[in-house]
Amino acid sequence: MTYPQPIGFSDLLGWNDEDHGEILSLFSQQTAQATKHLIRAAQNIPPDQARKFFEDYFQPMQFGPAFAGHVTGYYEPILAGKTAPDADFKYPLYAPPRDLSLPWHTRHAIEQGDILSGRALELVYLNSRVDQYFVHIQGSVAVDYPDGTRARFGFAAKNGHPYRSIGQVLIARGEIAAENITADWVKSWLNANPEQMDALFWENPSYIFFAPRQTAGAVGAAGDVLSPHRSIAVDPAYIPYGLPVMIARQGHEPRLYLAQDCGSAIKGPQRADIFCGSGNEAGHHAGQINAAAQLTVLWPKGHAVVDDLAG
Repeated sequence: MTYPQPIGFSDLLGWNDEDHGEILSLFSQQTAQATKHLIRAAQNIPPDQARKFFEDYFQPMQFGPAFAGHVTGYYEPILAGKTAPDADFKYPLYAPPRDLSLPWHTRHAIEQGDILSGRALELVYLNSRVDQYFVHIQGSVAVDYPDGTRARFGFAAKNGHPYRSIGQVLIARGEIAAENITADWVKSWLNANPEQMDALFWENPSYIFFAPRQTAGAVGAAGDVLSPHRSIAVDPAYIPYGLPVMIARQGHEPRLYLAQDCGSAIKGPQRADIFCGSGNEAGHHAGQINAAAQLTVLWPKGHAVVDDLAG
């Protein structure tokens, strides 16, 4: 069988149980260029016509065999931070350097060689090396300053090296079985083994740079504020930003999401990362998501799959 495979809405698991009005509202607020004509059309559709709108303008396309895909979760950390370093707050997030080219220096070279110091690129200082690293993984952070104000920082650029999961490194070393690993476990391992922390982080050559975000929530790569449990990161080479994606994962009811973000580890047509919100509870929930999945994309009718929109 050739994929992506068109199916009918009657065969789309979870479609009958969806809140089509909620999805229509979120869809119509997007700014994605690939679907801007449909976004404009959706803004004039009453909620009771939401299901008909999607069925009239979209074709469900399965992007692989049943449960051959993989889904994980991510979130926006909320952390304490300071604008100037001190004895505790000494782990910075950096803006992109002016000489950034791809590929640039690896994480190992950047950190061991202290390449970014002295360039006035520090945006904020955190009080945990572990938190600093995991902000790179999540791609965004909300920072609470001592005066009670909050600032947000989001992905601005990367060094162009491939992402390597430190969790997979620990699995390969035999530290934990693949079926038992979670983000919380990795953080606990790091805190219990500080002497191995740097070497483990340097197994991942990818490095992320940040920029301030003047928004009320985390912003995805498509430029829209992310909605908890409705926004996902995808590989935009296969799934363009703005498209609805039905995800069925084992042990959970299928649910419709919007493709609004990307990630270094999210590669291929059957890979997705579910945005779970902000703060510790969201982080705990995100860390538990690691499952086989089936992705079905609602593709605009009249457009060739992948080529017309994803380019």
